[in-house]
Amino acid sequence: MKPTFPIQAFRALALLALATLGLAACAHVDPSIVNPSKVYRDAPVEKSKLAISVKPRSKLNDAPQVLMYPFWVSQKMDNHLLVGRELARLVHQTWTEEAAFETLMFDPQLVYHGPEQAVSVARRAGADLVVVGIVPYLYTGGSIDSTAVTLQIRIYETRGGNLLLSMDQQARVNARLTQDWILFDLHTRLSDSPISEAMASIAHDMAVPIKSWMPPTDEELGFADSSSGMQKNILASGSPLAGDDDEGASRGMVAGLLSSADKGGKGRKAVNNSLKLKVEFDVDSSRIREESYGILNELAKALKSDALTGRRMVVTGHADSDHTREYNQKLSERRSAAVKAYLVERGGVATETLRTEGFGETRPLVPNTSKANKQRNRRVEVRLDK
Repeated sequence: MKPTFPIQAFRALALLALATLGLAACAHVDPSIVNPSKVYRDAPVEKSKLAISVKPRSKLNDAPQVLMYPFWVSQKMDNHLLVGRELARLVHQTWTEEAAFETLMFDPQLVYHGPEQAVSVARRAGADLVVVGIVPYLYTGGSIDSTAVTLQIRIYETRGGNLLLSMDQQARVNARLTQDWILFDLHTRLSDSPISEAMASIAHDMAVPIKSWMPPTDEELGFADSSSGMQKNILASGSPLAGDDDEGASRGMVAGLLSSADKGGKGRKAVNNSLKLKVEFDVDSSRIREESYGILNELAKALKSDALTGRRMVVTGHADSDHTREYNQKLSERRSAAVKAYLVERGGVATETLRTEGFGETRPLVPNTSKANKQRNRRVEVRLDK
């Protein structure tokens, strides 16, 4: 007679496998040797593929001011204005956390009456873009039944009222009955607010194309204000792309950054070929303002680090497009010399390791179309001197 494998041992092995599965799937296992074990898992958010029917052809040059409307729930239901307001608040919270827009205003008192009215209101409020949302289908089962929602997002520019971005997505959180798998029972747990999870998940997906459309951040352009970040960017300037003797190549990289809408961020990395610093000077002067001393002290610390001490650097000055090219050229040269003098006299950096150049307004990082962009272009750069 062949020996039989005890059912208790079989259950024990099954429980071990279930425990491993539970840890991997963020589930909870309530083990039992005698009775079928209970496995609890959180109900996942199931979504359709994000549909984008309209999208911008190129990246924005400037960070926009954005006004967001409460969503319009088109199906008949009680308190539809209150529901739309709260759904929009959930999306606004997610986009704010993920920095989808630099400035995203939400006015819960607004009521959507069509895109023309929304564009007009946003224009009067000084916004560059207006975000409106339509909810054509909504079913909320709470913690008892399934929840489903469909969201349509439309983003218009306020100057001409043109539709720039159109996105649609559906999400569902299913409440499944207990499933009997002989050795264990699988129970699906609903959270206290499945609709919050569904909206946050949709908002996360929609933030991806929005962020790819936004202008580059200071960090992506190579700005830094800590010695560790400065050291990292200077070391990265040893790349072949970092040559400061090829003005045409530099301009080409910037043009690629600003014009390519669908290159997965490759253009952004090419521009980050040196350390950029927002050093503030007195107006039309090479005198460094006191509020910039901290940045330069951090730079001196980075230059005296083990990785950079004794290595030769070039400090370049840059200007925006205000004034004449000749004036900006001389001003940028004086400002780069002022930064070198500070690093040597106050920072203790060896003078023979630094040389200076000025490029005036010939190498803008971003278009000179706003105060913020002009500030970026009025910069000092530091890179390894080849």
